[in-house]
Parts: sequence; structure tokens; C-alpha cells
Amino acid sequence: MLRTFAIAAGLSLTALPAVAQDPAEACADLRNAANTLAFAQILDATTVISSTKIVAAERDIPEICRVEGYVTPTVGFLLRMPTKSWNGKFMMGGCGGPCGNFLIDRIDPALVRNYAVVTTDMGHKGPGWAWAADNLQGQMDFGYRATHVVAKAAKEIIAEFYGKAAARNYFWGCSTGGRQAMVAAQRFPEDFEGILAGAPVFDEIGDTPLFLEWNVRVNRDKDGKEILTADKLPMIHDAVMKSCDAIDGLVDGILQDPRQCKWDPAEIQCRSGRAGKDCLSKEQVEVVRKFHTGAVNSKGMQLYWGMPRGSEDQWSPIFIGRDGRPPMMGQTGTSITGFMGFWPAVGPNYSIMDYDYDRDPPRRQLTEALHTAKNPDLRPFRDAGGKLILYHGTHDNNIPYEAAVDYYETAAKVMGGEAATKEFFRFFAMPAVNHCRYGHGGGEVDWITTLENWVEKGQAPDAVIAHHMLEEPYPTLMTNNPDTQDGRYTQMARHPLPPSSYDRTRPIFAYPDVAKWDGTGDPNVAASWGKAPR
Repeated sequence: MLRTFAIAAGLSLTALPAVAQDPAEACADLRNAANTLAFAQILDATTVISSTKIVAAERDIPEICRVEGYVTPTVGFLLRMPTKSWNGKFMMGGCGGPCGNFLIDRIDPALVRNYAVVTTDMGHKGPGWAWAADNLQGQMDFGYRATHVVAKAAKEIIAEFYGKAAARNYFWGCSTGGRQAMVAAQRFPEDFEGILAGAPVFDEIGDTPLFLEWNVRVNRDKDGKEILTADKLPMIHDAVMKSCDAIDGLVDGILQDPRQCKWDPAEIQCRSGRAGKDCLSKEQVEVVRKFHTGAVNSKGMQLYWGMPRGSEDQWSPIFIGRDGRPPMMGQTGTSITGFMGFWPAVGPNYSIMDYDYDRDPPRRQLTEALHTAKNPDLRPFRDAGGKLILYHGTHDNNIPYEAAVDYYETAAKVMGGEAATKEFFRFFAMPAVNHCRYGHGGGEVDWITTLENWVEKGQAPDAVIAHHMLEEPYPTLMTNNPDTQDGRYTQMARHPLPPSSYDRTRPIFAYPDVAKWDGTGDPNVAASWGKAPR
């Protein structure tokens, strides 16, 4: 029988005994007849457990009860529960791209802190977007249902295994996982007390044709060849930095607020009109402008945001080919637009050249309603006592960071202004940070502790400390882990970070504040930076 009791107020969450009985027996009992019946009766989330097993501790991952199952009809999940030192809390991790797998590495930083953690495949197996074509159930699961029903199922299984419900329920995701986070806050405000939303795909159906594919398309001439080539990007980036780098008080290759930079690519246009080694042709100048400005229709109406000035080092290989290879985006048969952008689906023959920027943007509303995460009315989440942290790197080449700026500013207006909004919702624009993490600006932040301190101690984050890592995540051979492909695994950073793993720290202030060097202290130390005057 399910046991969903609350942990008594004031109970320490640092050293709870895991289970009253032998962990192996408790793990196996999750599949006994009584529990099988009970899990199948979870309201709105009929749950089937496919397998349970004890997995020995490895590296810094504790011994766990590994539970795999699904919520009908096809929403798979993987739940991992520490057997010996559960901290009394639950964290759900988001997936990425089209999902279709259990992206465990992104939530392992919570597992090593002895959280019970769960991930979901979002209702389908395997890579790519073909599963979505004319699949209403699959799109509904991916759009909003899977995260909610798996959270419900995981909470019940956790309560049964430990004999008590989790005292805190958190969510952390980036990219598609960031959209999962925002959907949870907007549609299911009581699922999680604390939510970390990184680089969300606010507009799942619009982001690809209006941003990713736009940038590839506008860089083609009448013969389909690239106009702006990757070898020009360092020159463009250097020109931007020469013009704008000192605005924040320090010449360091980082723009604290790219919107303050007004550099025009015409400054490096060749006088002859033809491309040269150290200048751009007129056609290349126009491409740079279109990258910076973003998608427009034939009337010049702005449809989406572009890449900010200073991000030019991130344009290849995703938008511009490199080393004789085509750009990563825009390959026929791989686009979300072909499989999920219209109803009925266009299918694998969709080409980025087929999209009509006058006719097609309104058509995406047929399916976009399932996937959107743009509702700025967060009153239900606020009233439920939730805390929301949104973060987004300014050099993100998957989702323009100005989508997050626009969402936060709109939500702040709806929620009664900046001060009222910051009571429960804060946004961090991360200078020169790439998609989800890393980059020249330094994107490694202890987000878990930041959220815990706000939810559990009432310490609202006015600023976070970003670390510039000396090395990005590396593939590591895992010998016992059953949840990796081909034994490969990407280990995410663990906090607190060893000092040898990073070379500088910087503060990132809650939006709209930005950092400015004090002019005297060590610029590689966060304490040498303060808020720039508004």
C-alpha cells in the first residue's frame, strides 16, 4: 500500500536512514502484487514498473535502487534512489533536444548529493523527430504531459521505498529540459517547490525555422553556396570586441550586456565591394546583419531574435559549415519543422528553403499550443509558494537569449513589477556563455545550492558566482553503469569545485543588473566586480 506521509517540520535532511528494511528487499518489493496494483491506480498517471535492481556505488555515485518503468501508454522513466544516505529530497532532471532517452548525466550532480532523482524519455525511444509526425499522443506527452505524470509516479514510488514522502521536490533542466521546467511552473504549479530552468525552448515550434534554420538559409546565394564562410568569423568577432569590449570597464573578450554594443558590420566592408582577407563583401555584411537582427518577413516585421554581437565565435559549425562539411542545422530529413511544425506533418522531405516567412509562422499554432512555454502569468506558481530561477547564456546558438529576456520582462509586467516578481522569480543572463553551460564567460554555477538556499532558507539570490572551467566535460569510461551507451558517460561538474578546475570567477547579478569591474582588484576574482549603475 502506498505511504505518502509528509516529513515532520524541522526534521534534518542531511542524514536520514534510507529504508527500514533491507534495501534489496525494499527495492524488489516495489514490484510485488500490492504495489503493482497501487501504482497502476495513481490518479492521472497509470504506472507500470518494468524492473528494479540494486546498483553498486561507483565513482562518486552512491549505491542506488534503480527503478525503470513507464506511465501509460509510453512515457518511460528511470528513477534512482540512494539506499544508504537519502537526503530526504527529490529532484527531477530534464532531457535535451528530441529526448527519447534517459539523460542521466545532467541530474547526477543531484544524485551525488543523495537526492532521489528521476528522468523521462518524454514518451518515445530513440533519436530524432520522426516519432512526432501526426502523433498527437506523442506530441502531447513531449509537450507537457510526460514531465507531470512522471513526477507524480516518482513521488509515489519514493514514498513507498523510503516509507515517507520527499520533504522537497525540485526540477532542473536545460534546453528542452528548460522548457519542461517552464511548463511545470506554468501548467502544474504544485508539482515542484523549486525549479531551475536553463536556456528554455520557449517556442518549440518556432525556434527552429525562425532562428536555427533562418541563419543557415540567409547565408546561401542563388546557387545554394554559403556567402559568409567560417574563416571570416575571427575577423568579425575581433572587430566587435575592439568596438565594444571596454564598455563594462575591462577588455577581456566578454560583453557583460551585448545589447549595449551597437557595432555595424559595414565598418569592415571592403571598399572594392568584393571580399578580401581582412574585410567583407557587401553580401557578407548583409548576412552578418541578418544573423544579428533575426528573422523578419517580407514586410520587415520582426519574427524572432538573432544572435547578439560578440557571439560570432559560436556561428560555426551550427550555422556555417567548417572543414568542408555543411552546417549542422538545415539538413533535409532532420528538422523538427518537418515532423512537428505543421498538421498534418510535412515529413522527412521538408527543406529549410520551403519555409514561407509570410505564410507559415501563423500555421505553427496548430501544434505550438501543445509545446509552448510562454505564459507569463505565474500567479498560481507564486501562490503555491514556488521559487523559479531562469538562466540563459548570451552566446547560446540554439535558443536566442533574448527570448528569455523577453519572457522575464513580460512576466515582470504581469506579476506587478520587478520587486514583486523577484520575490519568487529571478533571471540570470550569463555573459559569453554557450548553450546551457561553458563558454568564454564562464558558465559553471552551483545552481542546486542556490535553489536550495532560496527554497529552504529564504535566501533569495541577488547574484551567483560563475566559474570559468579549465576543461569542459570529458567522456569517462563507466564499467558498471547500465544507463550509458557503449560504456561512455559525460561527467558534469560537482560542486564545490576544486580550485584547480577553474581559473577565474565572476558574479552574475539577477537581471536587469549587470556586473562591472571595480578597476583596481583582480578581475579574475568575483569580489572585484560590482553592479554597474543603471
